[in-house]
Amino acid sequence: MKRLYQSGLALLLMASLAACDALQNAQEEQELNEEVAREVAEVVAQSLADQSDGMMTDLYDATATFDQRGMYYLTGSVVSKNGDEVQNPRYWRGMRRGFRVDYDSTTGTFTIHFVHEVTRPNFRKSIEALLKYIFKDKNGQFIARPRAERNRIASIDFEGYRKGSVAHRTPSGNERSASFERRATWHVEGLEAESDTITFEGEQEMEGARHFVNREGQEVEQEFRARLVTDGPIVILKPSATDSLEHLTYGTLAYEVRMVKRTGDKEVVHEVEGTIEMNGDGSALVRFYGVPQTYRIFLSTGEVKRES
Repeated sequence: MKRLYQSGLALLLMASLAACDALQNAQEEQELNEEVAREVAEVVAQSLADQSDGMMTDLYDATATFDQRGMYYLTGSVVSKNGDEVQNPRYWRGMRRGFRVDYDSTTGTFTIHFVHEVTRPNFRKSIEALLKYIFKDKNGQFIARPRAERNRIASIDFEGYRKGSVAHRTPSGNERSASFERRATWHVEGLEAESDTITFEGEQEMEGARHFVNREGQEVEQEFRARLVTDGPIVILKPSATDSLEHLTYGTLAYEVRMVKRTGDKEVVHEVEGTIEMNGDGSALVRFYGVPQTYRIFLSTGEVKRES
């Protein structure tokens, strides 16, 4: 019996040591190394970029007016009418199909639904969008004809829901793809003619999955959740007809990203927080709490570049 007890104690000690080693390895793998930081920046880029229907798309759509024929934007940098792909320099916008506008006069809510798809040699996207707007004048009264009465608009409450997938092929020939659902709520003010700036406040939540090949040639599956929240108002200078909003947007957001990364039979979880600084130069700087690395995200395309 004594020998059996000692044997059992030895097994328990070995199991405890193995558990400690496993915990230590997991903790080491959760450190924010350069590879992980870049992957977090790529998730943030997908949340922000116009190419992936991120926050910049919301900013364009939230400040647009519309009728049953399509949407009309503040600037000339995006398509101004439904399906006018020839005049659209942003190829990732694609063609809108099934465009529909409904209005509920009791709540003042407009609901827009459409699907847009893009198929090019190295880029594919398919997105379903459901957008809701409440337009109010300076007295808080609903505006039922926002295109005809644009000059009366003082504020907009906007909700955006987008679901779909994006895929592109890298110069090395590898395909990177992502599927996602994204919800955002923004409050917009400063649309009156006498105002020089437009302000946005609100948040966006996204969840989805990514598939790509890493630098070692391994296939990676990644599930993610991300949340962006404005830290004070985001400010946009009033654009001219040829300006892009990416070059007129200033302000800071806080973000949270949770990633579950699977490579072969190994699974690692990363939870990262930081800030996003929009500088009015077409890009945003992504910083991480506790580490010095910084990445620049180009707000139109979502391209990611390490700064430091």
